[in-house]
Amino acid sequence: GIEAGKDIGPRIIRAGIIDGKGPFAGPTKVLVDNEKEALDAVRMYKETGHEQIKIYSSVKPELMPIIAKAAHEQGLRVSGHVPAFMTARQFVENGADEIQHVNMLFLNFMFDKVQDTRTPARFTAVAEHGAALDLSSPQVRDFIQLLKDRDIVVDPTVGTFEDMFLGRPGVPGPGFAAIVDRFPTTWQRQIRSGAGGLEMKPGQQALFRDSYQAMVNMVGVLHRSGVHIVAGTDNLAGMTLPRELELYVEAGIPPKDVLRIATSGSAEVMKRDSEYGRVAPGYVSDLILVDGDPTINMADIRKVRTTIRGDRLYDADALFRAVSIQPATKQ
Repeated sequence: GIEAGKDIGPRIIRAGIIDGKGPFAGPTKVLVDNEKEALDAVRMYKETGHEQIKIYSSVKPELMPIIAKAAHEQGLRVSGHVPAFMTARQFVENGADEIQHVNMLFLNFMFDKVQDTRTPARFTAVAEHGAALDLSSPQVRDFIQLLKDRDIVVDPTVGTFEDMFLGRPGVPGPGFAAIVDRFPTTWQRQIRSGAGGLEMKPGQQALFRDSYQAMVNMVGVLHRSGVHIVAGTDNLAGMTLPRELELYVEAGIPPKDVLRIATSGSAEVMKRDSEYGRVAPGYVSDLILVDGDPTINMADIRKVRTTIRGDRLYDADALFRAVSIQPATKQ
């Protein structure tokens, strides 16, 4: 309906989730248990216009290379969680093109502590041990070199971990601070409750904060090492993307480069960079007009006045009001 002009929305490039059966299966009906089911799932996604496969945590490790090979033969990219009982290095060496969530990179160095990453252990292990990971150690540098050599894309979703690692009951993390007042009351209540935080034992608050900071630092190290980052959120994209971009600036990436990551860089990854992602003659005019200068202060990226989607022009304040969110620019 969006392309036909009946609905309002972004341009959507579809990725299909494949998970394994079991108690921790992810948000998909496409669950595969053997080679035939895996190949059928890839074929089905190809036939229904998907361009990417997202492998999830319960996929059997021995099926992961089969899925990757079949996807590549059909011209699909392969992204995902690193499946349980696999390391990120094995995921890359067996054909992944992209890793979602920066905690998956940390878990590569904690395989002696946690192998079953279908559970919240994939977060708590990083919260408890992430601070101790030396990002300049030979093992980390070798792994980052592998990511660079293989042109692996990393989608860090570091904003998701901000509230998970820093929030606790009654004390929300800072991720929504700039926008919480704009939400409907029920949402505000939920955010302010701090309920999304990981359970922590007494005295672990500083440790969790240091581990979260290590994740932010890792994003900067990846970028400076030449690894391609894309700006995902794992959250309410239209509202939480600005925070993700602010955190990239916090990681030491210059604001202009962060804006490139979110525009032309993303278009490049999805092979749309000859039509999208730049303000240039011959390109599709997908633009936001901002009342400020995010190359100086990334927070200004929230001050969108006008959204242009090709040949359609929208008033951003009216779009926000239509979904019961206060505009960014209060009159």
